[in-house]
Amino acid sequence: MNPALQQADPVADAAYDLMVAEIALNQGDTELAIERYSALAESQDNPAIAERAVRIAVYGQDLETAIKAAQRWVELDPERIEARQVIAAIYIRQGKADAAFGYIDGLIETSDLDDAQLFPPLLGILAREKNVETVLGVSERLAAKYPDRAYAQYLHGMLAAQSGQAEISLEYLDRSLALEEIDGVHAARARVLLRLGRSVEAVASLEKAVAGNPGNQNLRLTYARLLVDIKEYDKARAQFEKLHEAAPDDAELLYTLGLLSLESQRLDDAEKYMMMLVRMDERDGEAQYYLGRIYENRKQYDRAIDWYEEVHVSDYQFDARLRIADMLGLSGQTEEAIEHLDAMLKGSQSNGSLVRIYIAKGELLRMARRYEEAMTVFDTALDIIPANNDLLYARALVAERLGRIDQLEADLKIILKTEPDNAHALNALGFTLADQTDRFEEAYDYLKRAIEIMPDDPAIIDSLGWVQYRMGNYDEAERLLRTALSRFEDAEIAAHLGEVLWVKGKQQEARGIWQKALEKSPDDPTLLKVMQRFIP
Repeated sequence: MNPALQQADPVADAAYDLMVAEIALNQGDTELAIERYSALAESQDNPAIAERAVRIAVYGQDLETAIKAAQRWVELDPERIEARQVIAAIYIRQGKADAAFGYIDGLIETSDLDDAQLFPPLLGILAREKNVETVLGVSERLAAKYPDRAYAQYLHGMLAAQSGQAEISLEYLDRSLALEEIDGVHAARARVLLRLGRSVEAVASLEKAVAGNPGNQNLRLTYARLLVDIKEYDKARAQFEKLHEAAPDDAELLYTLGLLSLESQRLDDAEKYMMMLVRMDERDGEAQYYLGRIYENRKQYDRAIDWYEEVHVSDYQFDARLRIADMLGLSGQTEEAIEHLDAMLKGSQSNGSLVRIYIAKGELLRMARRYEEAMTVFDTALDIIPANNDLLYARALVAERLGRIDQLEADLKIILKTEPDNAHALNALGFTLADQTDRFEEAYDYLKRAIEIMPDDPAIIDSLGWVQYRMGNYDEAERLLRTALSRFEDAEIAAHLGEVLWVKGKQQEARGIWQKALEKSPDDPTLLKVMQRFIP
């Protein structure tokens, strides 16, 4: 035999071991894969192999082997900061707080990186570890050792926030800010304040930060989003407009500005931003949908329909088609609207979609005061989709118009069996019993439960005021109804308050309230009926 053939081939051997290790890993033999990779890490001067050995050992929960492989990785690639951080993470996973602290501390002291490069990756490593007590113990010791380094305080503050220790997090984030402005710390601080229920402080903190860093677009975006979260839409829009000035072609900013403008009824602005998206061919379907909403708000129903018909994106198309029916109904084209909805019913629809179509059709007929036809629609729908609470509620409202109180009561009680805290069902049942029967105590019990669930809802406050009136408690009825009307200028609430005032001898004020409501809602049946009773 040729002696040359008997010599070892290190490259071939290493390749063979790599193949064996990978095959073992794929077949679930993690122990063999760890053994081969750890041996290769020692024999080969290849940091990629050492890194792979670390990750497989960690995966296999062989943390001692992982430490050795990570040390080899550091030896082969001393500039790779991640290699050193992995060692610290393994110590933490082992619960070795002293070893973890010592290693990270040594890393901090010997690193040539500045803190902005050194600490964020370290935060990423520590934030992934589940041994929270050890993690926080290490980060707290680091913050104590380096009180003049903002990133050390920031590190502990962020980890404390992640673990739900809001007060501690706030303390350390404030310490970091007192030393240095760190990108992202203001946003983190605001999130902690919100978690503590201190939204006013969160807004003030970000507002101050933006004022001090007017060119920091990320900070301004965080501030704007917070304003949206707390429903300060006008202020949010002002911030998004400044962001738009800096990035006029940013489609996301245009879309957000369009939505905020629509929310605050600045319809010309909303149209401008959505049209820009259409011209840029961005947010296809969504921009057209919201242009439909804009024209709907202007009561330009034909133009709204034109835009809704342009919506061909699945997420918005179904809702757009339903709104076309609404627009036809509002335009007095009831038969065309019904035909449109019937065409939708012929398509393949999920139960959820069918419910929405049937409710839209029934509501269309109810608004046209075609109550018997609406009842037939809901009966048909409930035969197809039995015991659906949305359909039962819609049918109950029609039953009330037809004077079928037994049907209303039966439907609402079915809902309350599965949804005992359904405030709308409780309100509808309580109001109807108060208005059309003498079961006032029972009605009051339902409405008391409803107001406990939704204490600020003007419709429920109105119902509670009405039952108080029917029970003869005029002063309490007046107080509640005034509150309801102040929160929502509605013709039915105005009708109720006017009646209470009239029977209390305040006829002139009652006339004024009715007249004001009549100017906004000249065809409201409840308002017209009460005025005809008291002003022949």
